[in-house]
Amino acid sequence: MKNIGKIISLSKPLYRLTLGLSLLVLVMSVLQQVQPFFVKFIVDDIQKQITGQTGNLRTVSYLMLGLLAVNLVSTLLSSLSMRFGDYINSRLRRFLTEQFYSKVFTLPQKYFDSEISGKILNQLIRGIASIQDFMGMFTNFVLPAIFQSIFTVGILFYYNFSIGLLAFLIFPAYIYMSHYSTKKWGVEEVKKNQLEDISRGRISEVISNIRLVRGFMAQVSEWRLVSKTLAKVNEIYDRQSIAYHVINFVREFSLELVLVAISLITFHQTFVGKLSLGEMVLILQLINLLRQPLFAMSFILERIQQAESGSKEYFQIMDLSSEEVLNMTPLPAKKIIPTPSLRFDKVSFRYDADGQEVLKDLSFSIPSGQTVALVGHSGAGKSTIINLILKFYRPSRGEIYLNDKPYGRLTHQQVRSHMALVFQENELFSAG
Repeated sequence: MKNIGKIISLSKPLYRLTLGLSLLVLVMSVLQQVQPFFVKFIVDDIQKQITGQTGNLRTVSYLMLGLLAVNLVSTLLSSLSMRFGDYINSRLRRFLTEQFYSKVFTLPQKYFDSEISGKILNQLIRGIASIQDFMGMFTNFVLPAIFQSIFTVGILFYYNFSIGLLAFLIFPAYIYMSHYSTKKWGVEEVKKNQLEDISRGRISEVISNIRLVRGFMAQVSEWRLVSKTLAKVNEIYDRQSIAYHVINFVREFSLELVLVAISLITFHQTFVGKLSLGEMVLILQLINLLRQPLFAMSFILERIQQAESGSKEYFQIMDLSSEEVLNMTPLPAKKIIPTPSLRFDKVSFRYDADGQEVLKDLSFSIPSGQTVALVGHSGAGKSTIINLILKFYRPSRGEIYLNDKPYGRLTHQQVRSHMALVFQENELFSAG
């Protein structure tokens, strides 16, 4: 449940909107519970008219108008809540994307060297979808499910203790089976997500490097790799599906047995005259409504488990240590050096702590206004020097100076604001 706490904490800026929607849905839930009572009173009045000619048509008419008013208000609130939910979802999606995107810009370059870009994108999409589903579930189901459960069971206890007790005992058994099912599903879901990240990330990388793949005639091997990975995904999904549907059958079958028992008790109590026809209709309607909080609680547990597993990688990235600061404003003009110069002083560098040194005790200087060409065979360290100049990496030893100011005391923005960069392979971004 660690990630659920993070989701709630991350969504703090949307607390007021979420609370407003939750209260709106709760009012709808209250109105839904009121409707069966209108039907009860209508049936009781009709029964009075049939048995003793003491019914009142005006009362029945007023009750019908009241029922119509409640239904109309419920319909109106339903439309408002859906519009409100759409509003919150769109803001939540933007907020989560901005948080993730901002974090990505601050991560060290080493992280991207070891990760597939398509995999990161897939984790972002799944993480946002999981969090959105969880927040939607939280606002639409949690409060109504709690209210409906307490209200319905309380009313059933009021009319008949045995019926109320049976209704109450449904909840722990149903919730336990739902929890067991979702827990088993979640364990497999983590494995499935990891494989899907690999396959989708691989597809993205192949598409972005299609010339390289075709040049080495690697199409078949890449196809087989993705196909093999997706076959493993299907195996996991089959296990999930079988376990879920077996447990779901047991759960639903048990529920139906209990509901039939409650119905039999209700019919018997009505037959012997302990319950009126209106009370029987009320109880039967409440029994039918009892399915909603039970299904809601099952749905809640499923969404919690999906959010826990689906947002795992999202928060793993959000929890990574940042190396840079994302500055939303350009460097002030007064901090720009008019005639910058660059100097390497005995710089050594290795990509891994225990790896081989790519550069060793490298020293050179580039005065302001001078043009310098880096020439050397492949692997000589030309790209590494550029990466160090742009402060993508820090030297293992030695220091780099910008106008005699050590890089260690300069921000990434200060360094890169003085650089004009043209890569060997130019890439154009789409106009947005």
